[in-house]
Amino acid sequence: MLRLLSAFYSQPWAVTDEAWTAMEGVLVRWSAGVRLDALQIAEAVGDAPEAAVQRRAQAQAASGGGVQVVPIYGVMTHRAYAANNASRPLTSTEAVAAQIRQAMASDEVGTIVLDIDSPGGSVSGTAELADVVAAARAVKPVIAVANAEAASAAYWVASQASEVVVTPSGMVGSIGVRMPYTDDSEAQAREGIKREYISYGKYKSEGMSGPLSDETRGYLQSMVDAYGNAFTRAVAKGRGVPVDVVRGPQFGEGRMKLASDAVASGMADRIGTLEEVIAKARRVRRGMSSAAAQRQITILET
Repeated sequence: MLRLLSAFYSQPWAVTDEAWTAMEGVLVRWSAGVRLDALQIAEAVGDAPEAAVQRRAQAQAASGGGVQVVPIYGVMTHRAYAANNASRPLTSTEAVAAQIRQAMASDEVGTIVLDIDSPGGSVSGTAELADVVAAARAVKPVIAVANAEAASAAYWVASQASEVVVTPSGMVGSIGVRMPYTDDSEAQAREGIKREYISYGKYKSEGMSGPLSDETRGYLQSMVDAYGNAFTRAVAKGRGVPVDVVRGPQFGEGRMKLASDAVASGMADRIGTLEEVIAKARRVRRGMSSAAAQRQITILET
């Protein structure tokens, strides 16, 4: 588990404070060798895993009539694998991209609806998924529904849709990137541990322990800035606003915005429910089919 914790600390994240703190707490507990028994897990998790599975099934069942619903729930990771006894579901950006490509290529799908309830996640894979959404938008309508949270990396993806809808109690935002670093040298010293790294390459072991040097801090900051700039540029392009607007108070500066504020600021287009969005898309599809049929009749009559 120490490797898992190290991987968690070594990569940039576009995720809400609450979700990041929760993930860190679990990983720190695991790395310390603390394990919950079956009863404690049941009390902490409840029916969340079953509820997540049921919700995905309901999203799939909602597809049809020319509408493909693609669920994006929980923490986003590049490649998410099933995790037992997890209170927060995971979504693979790779798998979601594959679903969107399939819907984009299908003649049976007129509108793609992204059902989003996510605090964001790892930066890895997010830009690629956002690009897939932007490509799909050029082919057919893609509607992102914050149902009820599209935060950080999830908003990065949602902003590339043709339209962003927020449920009445929903939120969007948390634009930003973080990369944690923990200096555990004092704790190791108290435990009598002195760690050294034998490595090849000038910078191979930089930032592995102890206080960060100015050079290492600058390098890590440059990584975070690069991802943050990519994030803001993508949102600016998707929402059709200048980059400076995305970086400024109008788009929250890292904070979330409630539905009405999100619409007023231009972060979302309107307030509505997932059911309303699906119903409207189906009406449009039926109207287009009727118009096409009428044109065909006119051609035959002439």
